[in-house]
Amino acid sequence: MEGNVTAKTEHSLTRRTALKIGGMHCAGCVTSIQNYVTELKGVTKCEVNLAAEKATLEFDPTITDLATIEKSIKEIGYKVVYEKLTVKIGNMTDSSDAEILEKKLKEFEGVRYVSVSFGNGQILIEYNQTLHSLSDIRQVITKSGYQILSEDLSASAEEVEANKLKKFFFIGLIFTIPVLIFGYPEYFSFVPLAGTITAAYLVFACASVVQFVTGSRFYIGAYRIGKMKSANMDTLVVTGTTAAYLFSAINTFPTPAWHNLYFDAASVVVTFIILGKYLENKTKGKASSLIRKMLELQPKTARIKKDGQEIEVPIEIIKPGDVILVRPGEKIPVDSLVLEGNSAVDESMITGESMPVSKKSGDYIIGGTINREGVLVIRAEKVGSDTMLAQVVKLVEEAMGRKPPMQRMVDKIAGYFAFMVIAVALVTFMVWYLIIPVGAHQIATAIIPAVAILVVACPCALGLATPTAVMVGMSKAAQNGVVFKGGDSLEMLGRIKIAVFDKTGTLTQGKPQVTDIISMKQIAFASENNASTISADHKMLKIAAIAEKNSEHPLAKSIVQYAMNLKINLAETMEFSAVPGKGVRAIYNGNNILVGSPSFMEGEKINIESARQYLSKLQEQGKTVILVALDEDLIGLVALLDIPKPSAKLAIQSLRKMGIQVVMLTGDNERTSKTVAKDLAIDKVFANVMPSGKSDIIKQLQKEGKIAMIGDGINDAPALTEADVGIAIGSGTDIALEAGKVVLIRDDLMDVVSAIEISKKTVSKIRQNLFYAFVYNIVLIPIAGLGLLYPALAGLAMAASSVSVTSSSLLLKRWSPPSKKKNLEK
Repeated sequence: MEGNVTAKTEHSLTRRTALKIGGMHCAGCVTSIQNYVTELKGVTKCEVNLAAEKATLEFDPTITDLATIEKSIKEIGYKVVYEKLTVKIGNMTDSSDAEILEKKLKEFEGVRYVSVSFGNGQILIEYNQTLHSLSDIRQVITKSGYQILSEDLSASAEEVEANKLKKFFFIGLIFTIPVLIFGYPEYFSFVPLAGTITAAYLVFACASVVQFVTGSRFYIGAYRIGKMKSANMDTLVVTGTTAAYLFSAINTFPTPAWHNLYFDAASVVVTFIILGKYLENKTKGKASSLIRKMLELQPKTARIKKDGQEIEVPIEIIKPGDVILVRPGEKIPVDSLVLEGNSAVDESMITGESMPVSKKSGDYIIGGTINREGVLVIRAEKVGSDTMLAQVVKLVEEAMGRKPPMQRMVDKIAGYFAFMVIAVALVTFMVWYLIIPVGAHQIATAIIPAVAILVVACPCALGLATPTAVMVGMSKAAQNGVVFKGGDSLEMLGRIKIAVFDKTGTLTQGKPQVTDIISMKQIAFASENNASTISADHKMLKIAAIAEKNSEHPLAKSIVQYAMNLKINLAETMEFSAVPGKGVRAIYNGNNILVGSPSFMEGEKINIESARQYLSKLQEQGKTVILVALDEDLIGLVALLDIPKPSAKLAIQSLRKMGIQVVMLTGDNERTSKTVAKDLAIDKVFANVMPSGKSDIIKQLQKEGKIAMIGDGINDAPALTEADVGIAIGSGTDIALEAGKVVLIRDDLMDVVSAIEISKKTVSKIRQNLFYAFVYNIVLIPIAGLGLLYPALAGLAMAASSVSVTSSSLLLKRWSPPSKKKNLEK
């Protein structure tokens, strides 16, 4: 469900999309495809993920198109994989219905082929599964007014590949057994024909089947990579096994020289590597499917209330505004608002929240979560690709296409790896050939170490070490309510030295409560008949609330809500303008109103001396003070208190234990900010900073180390962008709109700690995998070169290396961030 985006820049259009690539075998393929496609005219970026078998592309649609890019990928021997789907539908009345539906599906981005038959009510469709899910296709059909009777999704590319490898392995195994039995007559002398010419010819025939049938994929891979003047794992396997096979074949005819027959060195290697590829495919599939499984959290049907009746309908036809009934134990179908009922909802599969969350009328509820207790009547708000679940999957899949710097470096090394191994193998062959006495089976003795080197070297382990860990790490993060928007942020977050927090709405609850209303002057409006019945404090509050009515600031909303709770009627202003980070200006009944911070008032030449005594006292209590002026006279003030979030203190303690310095960066006044900072044990505070000035503070702090900025994702967008890693917290359902490189779904500061822990653990796993991959090659290549590793064992070791790397990454599934356990205990 990769995003398909067209972004307009100053000079050109850039379209971003993704393709599923088939036929890749190792990191060499990745490098070759990236280099080839990037050189195409109009293509600005191409990143290929071996583990996900996906290419993420950016290109100018005015210069090239997707069809041209797909054609170029096919020309170099790889294939673009499309999902195939057969759907039986009802409600078609004639062939014109079929024609209209076919046209509509063809217009759907990412659909390559469609055929709608009215005769049998069947749709055949091929679509790009990196752009769309099966649910998207269903929605197009059901929204067109047709009922889906049945679906038959053809086997996925991974399943087709796994079945093919399984078949090749069994062919290889069946024909390798005779090669081993008849290839060693000294051990199997009791077997009929052992040691005879017939046995030698039989070994040759069986080895040929293994070499050119079971091993055909290696020849195909070596040929296409060779066309691009590059080399990969296929090149190494083909070079090594073919050398052993041809040498043995030459010594088979006309009379076999048994001491020079090494068919087993080729056959066993090919069979073992095919087995390794099969196991690798299965484990790699498990890693890549983790995030997609989140989409399966949604139920297939829902019960909607219509005309006083309950009707069960497919989830795809639910529209915003539909009223849905959810009973205990059932899943919430889509993102909705609770209309009636009270219940506890299990959100653990989406946010990582271990305890069920209480929901009542007016609360927002996430699709895919489970209703545990009471009956809920809910109203659908977001459906299909707009749901939070769909957004999470989309963002994580996009992120998986963006490589961390570590992976780009490894891919570059892997691009040269095969050539280096071939050079080492040639040198090894020459050394052995020269040191063996003439006539003492020089070639046979020299060729085996060279073949062993070619076979044991494994660029696959290098290529899979990073992407498999990144996929599992990002999936684990998503399951804990943390969304990384790219591999760079996943790698960087664990390296931060300073965590910078915004105050209002981040460290504090963001719901300030009015605590004090102080009027400093008698106020009266000639146009208000009931002016005398309203107290001076309420008159001042009314003026402040009228001015703040159109503001989006949390303080403004609190003042307006407080006035409304007191049943104060709030009229519309004639004019309104907000001054970011300072206050607002408004005109009401011909009067000029100013509401804002003390510095804002001073900047507007308002005398605030009469309020000084109140300011100091209230700010020392940790309260934020808003001044109100009418026609250039200060008429009063409103004090508000925003208390820290329950999770703030524990999160800051945890960060300090991790060796991370905590800084508060806020636009609030210094006294209030320092009071909150003292309560939370934050040593460094930057107060009275305007939104535009926060970026400058971030730049200043970056001289001391890597910075993570944690804010609300909208008001703090410039600072989040400037920081090494921007973390948008408590974003709820609009996660795609956030400016942060990391998005936290819940409004819980402990998730900042969890995100850092996940980053550290994932990077640690990447390093562990790379260590295994490099040490494996560094140790086994010299052993093979010394003649201490027979090619058959080298093949087994090579097969085991890539499987061990992917299996190692999958172990991350069992790990949970320690902060989650700590938060639960608390």
